[in-house]
Amino acid sequence: MEMRDIQHQEEEIERVTYTINEIAKILGISYKLAARLVHMKGFPKIQIGRRIVIPKQLFLDWLKNNPEIKI
Repeated sequence: MEMRDIQHQEEEIERVTYTINEIAKILGISYKLAARLVHMKGFPKIQIGRRIVIPKQLFLDWLKNNPEIKI
């Protein structure tokens, strides 16, 4: 498989997760605060080794159902 074929395939893949940094930007908070939020019990996340990703739809559902979270 040629390099441009691989690059073309990568462009077609739509991510279904956010990173902690993206969550911070979406919510308009610091990375440190977003990391604390992500580690709260009940927050939707997938942890693979040390890497944490947040499923987009589960995050949006969680946000809708938890409008008054205090950290």
